[in-house]
Amino acid sequence: MTKVSAPVASGTRLTLPFLLVVVVTLGLAIYWRFAQWMPTVFYGDDLYNVFATLKDHSFISEWQQAFTMQFYEKYRPVFELAWLGLVRTFQTSLRGYLAFNLCLHLLSAAILFLIAMQLSNANRAVSALVALTFASSRFALYQVTQATGPVEGIALMLFLLTLAALVGACQKPDEKRWPWFTVMAFTLCIYTHERYIALTPVLAIALIALRGNRANRCCAAFACVAVALLNVFIKTVVLRSAFLVGTGTTYFDVNLQRIIGQTLQAIFSIVGFNYGPDFLAGHSIVFGESLPGDGIVRVLASVVVCAAMIATVYAIVAGRRAHDARRWYPLFGAAMLAAILVPPILTIRMEQRWLYAPFALFLLLLAWTARLHGRARLVPTLASLAACLSLLAIDFLMSSYIPRIFFISASTTATLAKRDLVDARAASLGQDLVLRIALDQCKWTLIQGRFFAIYEGEARKLYCADTDEAFKALQRKYPHAHAWTYTPGVSFTPAARP
Repeated sequence: MTKVSAPVASGTRLTLPFLLVVVVTLGLAIYWRFAQWMPTVFYGDDLYNVFATLKDHSFISEWQQAFTMQFYEKYRPVFELAWLGLVRTFQTSLRGYLAFNLCLHLLSAAILFLIAMQLSNANRAVSALVALTFASSRFALYQVTQATGPVEGIALMLFLLTLAALVGACQKPDEKRWPWFTVMAFTLCIYTHERYIALTPVLAIALIALRGNRANRCCAAFACVAVALLNVFIKTVVLRSAFLVGTGTTYFDVNLQRIIGQTLQAIFSIVGFNYGPDFLAGHSIVFGESLPGDGIVRVLASVVVCAAMIATVYAIVAGRRAHDARRWYPLFGAAMLAAILVPPILTIRMEQRWLYAPFALFLLLLAWTARLHGRARLVPTLASLAACLSLLAIDFLMSSYIPRIFFISASTTATLAKRDLVDARAASLGQDLVLRIALDQCKWTLIQGRFFAIYEGEARKLYCADTDEAFKALQRKYPHAHAWTYTPGVSFTPAARP
């Protein structure tokens, strides 16, 4: 088996001023990118989980439950402990949750920057732009703007720490601690979100392939497999549940047409060809309705693909000539990318938040290509910079479609409900409401009236209809309820009686 190793480049040491400049720049970019999409009210899953923890006790309410119980058929003790800490700290103050998300996202971006510096032999321009592209990505929207976003954010941060430790193990084969740092980070990662358990075989093989003490490497690889098997044992034997349960507590099944479709959505979206239904992706520039600006996005995405291919091929060929052992890094990166995509491909839909870890691997590939020295560095560096700049431009152009994404449109609905129905005191406290509104907004966004409990202290009974005929029928059936019509993104307005 080929041993994967590389010495630490002398130029990989960072100066504190440069690191501070990068971190501050990333922080400002994150705030500028996502501040406009930050919600001001609880709604949907966030609202449900806050109530479930504080009032209903149907979600974690004591720390011991994180280890002895599963919630929504998920076993995620690390996230559940973090969530319990957040709820006890911030209660119903949404700003606290969002501030935590921003700090966590900045930490992840900083970790990715440090990994990029190692992989690129301290190519500052590429590493900084890779980190900026990561920090500003549309794939981060969920974990930054949702109170329950840490289920993705913490897992991603731990995944990046796993990669950082693995790179450390590759570059410092004589230090026995790095494989075990990898195991520790991976353990916390899979007990935050079970999706990352798919990385187990790739990570174990990577650890075995390292140079250094063979017994130490094999023990670390065995430990990775063991912690994954323990997770399976707890879920299936102790808690008597399915091993992996998809989003919405749906069970995985093999539907070839859906698997192919979602695989294409993932691959196209990662390289810039945003693809998927509007309520998940905002707008699809592949196989969908062509709108003004789509041509520019397609050109930019083509630049990403071509630049990445040029940089990768050049780096592999040049590395082979120089007998650089790090030419094997992309093989493990590609295997990780494929493995981490398996769980979301098998569930009922492809949400873009699940593409963030694969996207990070793609960006780190660009950083790796820029590791060469002297004139050989020029071509992959320029190609990587072109790819990152194109990805940044794509994210900027796709921003206009973000309001179409379901949890962002739901945020707008909830904000308007608070403004027009709560703050304006449009109806007596606790009085029933008849709403002309999409049923999913009624059931998911407003949780059938429990939305009002957090802002008025008392829930309301909602009767909702998504057609004019059904709405008029509800008005006649509940004559004492106040009737309102929702104009999406505009307002709730009183409705005349039929």
